[in-house]
Amino acid sequence: MTLESLLTSGLYGYLLVLVRVGAALSMLPGFGEMAVPMRARLAAALAVALALSAAVPGLPAQAPDAPSALLAQVFGELAAGAVIGIGARLLFASLQMAGQLIGQSTGLSSIFGLPGTGFEGGSVVGGYLMMGGLVLVFATDLHLAMMTALFDSYRVMPAATVPDPRALKDLTAGALSRSFHMAAQFAAPFLVLGFVYNLGLGLINRAMPHFAVFFLGMPVVILGGLLVLSVVLGALLTGFLAGFGGWLRAVGG
Repeated sequence: MTLESLLTSGLYGYLLVLVRVGAALSMLPGFGEMAVPMRARLAAALAVALALSAAVPGLPAQAPDAPSALLAQVFGELAAGAVIGIGARLLFASLQMAGQLIGQSTGLSSIFGLPGTGFEGGSVVGGYLMMGGLVLVFATDLHLAMMTALFDSYRVMPAATVPDPRALKDLTAGALSRSFHMAAQFAAPFLVLGFVYNLGLGLINRAMPHFAVFFLGMPVVILGGLLVLSVVLGALLTGFLAGFGGWLRAVGG
């Protein structure tokens, strides 16, 4: 059996969808975590690609004769899937950045968590925030919104074409901008708390230079930070889910 006969219209279209889906799932939160076995990721990519390939518009009827055209189509699908996965991962990084800022403001920055999610060397607060966000993504069915975003992405980046660099730039820049914006919003109460705390310590130390204000004040700021975190945690994760869902809807234009 020749390669041309093997790559029939249905199979070739499925393979193109699999390239985009596989590139995205390798980085999407929840699916692309290091704790997820490689076989499980592959099985998920095969199943999702099979479901999407039946409805994706514009799939080519057959493989192109020129190898350069074939490589261009595969590269286009790979780039489209990678941008979606990277954008979603950037949004999840907002929780880790917020956790790092919270840890520095509340005296918990020297306590490091295990790199189960996110990046190496993240703070324990960021690790807990990312774990909570990941659980809520699946609890609120936002993982289905990821699959919808993959399907809707074919409106902005059609199948079997090299995506417009401006579309890739807009998606990535939008995810990066939203990620920093959300991180600053989430950490704002703790930054205010840290400012007031350090200002108070400075005034006390000015009035009593020989008083060990740092060692006596550190438990206070840790306790205050944990209390504030317990109060704002629900609103923080709700805001993250709203921002993450909004970006997923923006993927489809």
